[in-house]
Amino acid sequence: MAELQDKTVLEIKERVRNHIESIAPVLVETSHAIHARPELNFEEFFASETLVRAAGSLGLPVELGLYDSVTGFGGDAGSGPTVCVMSEYDALPGIGHGCGHNVIAAAGLGAAVGLALVAGECGGRVRYLGTPAEEGGGGKIVMARNGALEGVDVAMMVHSADADLTTIDAIALQQLVVDYHGRESHAAAAPHLGRNALDAAVLGYMGVATLRQHMLPSERV
Repeated sequence: MAELQDKTVLEIKERVRNHIESIAPVLVETSHAIHARPELNFEEFFASETLVRAAGSLGLPVELGLYDSVTGFGGDAGSGPTVCVMSEYDALPGIGHGCGHNVIAAAGLGAAVGLALVAGECGGRVRYLGTPAEEGGGGKIVMARNGALEGVDVAMMVHSADADLTTIDAIALQQLVVDYHGRESHAAAAPHLGRNALDAAVLGYMGVATLRQHMLPSERV
C-alpha cells in the first residue's frame, strides 16, 4: 500500500479522535463499573466480561478465554502490520483500583476501537488484548507464551499517573533466585570438610551491597 500523505494521516487521526470522543460515555461507564467491583489477579471475571461486552457493542468483537487465560481476551481488526493495544484490569489486595487499572482498561478499549475504525484503510491490523493479573500474576507472560503476540509488530498500553506525560523512564525488572548449597561436617572433628552455605550467602549479599556505590542513579538492585 502506498504511503499515506501527511494530510491524509492528519485526517485519519482526527477521525479516530472524534470517534473516541463520541464513545467517551461508554468508556467512562466501563471504567466506573470496573472500579466499583475490584477483582484480584486471575479473578477478574466481571471486568473481563464487561470489557468484552463493551468492545462488541462498539464494533470490535473480542473473544474471552484466549491464550490459556480464563480472564484474558483478544480480537483483531484489519490485516497487515499489527499494532497491539492492551488493557489491564486487576486490582490490589486491600486497596482496590488504587493503581488505576480501571482507567487503563477503558483507555485501552477506546484506543483499540478507535484504531479498528481505520485499520483496513491504513493497511494494518489492530489486536486488542485484555491482559489479566498484572499485579504479581504475570498474566501477559502466560498469554505471550500461548501465542498472544505472534505476528505483533508493536504493543502498547497506557498507565495512569499523577501528571500528564507522553514518555516516562522505567526500570526493567528481572527476578533472580540464588540457591546456596553447603556440605555438612562435624564442627569439632572435621570442620575443614564442611562448606558453609550461609557464609556464601553473606558474601554474596556483601558483594551486591558494595556494588551499589558504583551503580548509576538509574540502576537498582
